[in-house]
Amino acid sequence: MLLAVIGDVHHHMDRLSRVLERAAAYEVAGLLQVGDIGSSRILGRGTADPARIAAYRDSVAQVLAALRAVGPTLWVPGNHDLRDWDDPGMVDGRVVDWLGLRVGGIGGAGPDRYGFPYEWSEAEIRARPALDCDVLISHAPPKDTRLDHVHRRDVHVGSAAIRERAADHRLLVCGHIHESAGSQWLGDCLCLNAGGLGEPHGAARLGLVRWGPQGPEEAWVEVLDDPRA
Repeated sequence: MLLAVIGDVHHHMDRLSRVLERAAAYEVAGLLQVGDIGSSRILGRGTADPARIAAYRDSVAQVLAALRAVGPTLWVPGNHDLRDWDDPGMVDGRVVDWLGLRVGGIGGAGPDRYGFPYEWSEAEIRARPALDCDVLISHAPPKDTRLDHVHRRDVHVGSAAIRERAADHRLLVCGHIHESAGSQWLGDCLCLNAGGLGEPHGAARLGLVRWGPQGPEEAWVEVLDDPRA
């Protein structure tokens, strides 16, 4: 089967519409969304204003509704998102059975902290219980890979704790570093950064994973428009 992986949307609905049109054309079995869903312009750095939080939650609801119109969807919150959600598709810290697979998630991002709503340290992730699953949805990418490379500074900013967990799974999908879309094998785990739809480095990008009888076979990212558009 073919799975769609949707990167950091940041409520960029025009790009998301083009991405989901392509996903529907592929007749994907389901969609995995890796976080940073709603409008960070509305929420800001952890605002407590009830009106802004309500507007932000509405922006997340719009994105999730668009995803679910294409197929069954699982997701985790990103570092720009709030931590707590009462939603059956949110898998942060838990495992669900989905399309014949077991899927779990780790939301938020670290180890660097910038004052956004959902950030953590490497020690916090290492202290979390192991997730017994085939697929891990992680907002943060594994460290020292092509998936966490910030080109303008030539540094790798991913999580060592997330990389350590990759060995326990067959597929890891992530985002967070918008410019480093692509795939890489870490041992027997296929890893995919779907890239960002929202700024910076935003583009209409669709991640795809082909899952065969023996597990994940290949993963790639299609860019559907000029990143400067």
